[in-house]
Amino acid sequence: MTTVTSHPSSAIPDLSEPERACLALAWAAMVAGTNPVGAVVVAGDGAIVASGRNAVYASSGPGPLAASRLAHAEMNALFGLSADERPGRLRLVTSLEPCQMCTGAARMARVGAVTFLGADPVNGTAWALGQERYVGHRPVQVSGPRSDAVGRLAAALALAFVQLRKPAARFVLTFRQRRPDLAAVTDALIAAGLADLADRAAPWEDAAPGLLATAGSPGPA
Repeated sequence: MTTVTSHPSSAIPDLSEPERACLALAWAAMVAGTNPVGAVVVAGDGAIVASGRNAVYASSGPGPLAASRLAHAEMNALFGLSADERPGRLRLVTSLEPCQMCTGAARMARVGAVTFLGADPVNGTAWALGQERYVGHRPVQVSGPRSDAVGRLAAALALAFVQLRKPAARFVLTFRQRRPDLAAVTDALIAAGLADLADRAAPWEDAAPGLLATAGSPGPA
């Protein structure tokens, strides 16, 4: 097995602070043994006002939800909002395309925009926010996924988490069928020692350059 080696900080592409936070939270979830997804809520001035990470398979977590199928990163982030927040000024930024539950939660929390880094070809339903019947009187701007190493890594981490535990899971088989390019990134990350990095709880600052470099050149699909 090859090893993810150290890379200079210049190997990390320019990211906004919310994007960096999402990836760091996703990695923290991976290290904690749960689905690697992180999310933050951003105010109009760019400040992060709430954050959360997945805690479905964790007995506890930094957010209000844990050890529950509802303990998604977006849910934990949105739970941190006050009912008095001005909805149109808030943006939900998440490392992975939100599922139906989290898309609905974003709509009910009345955020004005949703940005996601990585595609989820199995459970992602951000497209629903663009449906007139669902959006109603308040439009929700949607952007994502990123097509660079950041987007590929965010998506591949989600696939890798399940693949390492249940290689024949329906999620794995469907994901690989629909996005063989992202499956190739996943395989490259696993071959480069992803599981070992997570098992020994490598800090995100140390793991990020090598993981992004691997995601940037995964080889042929």
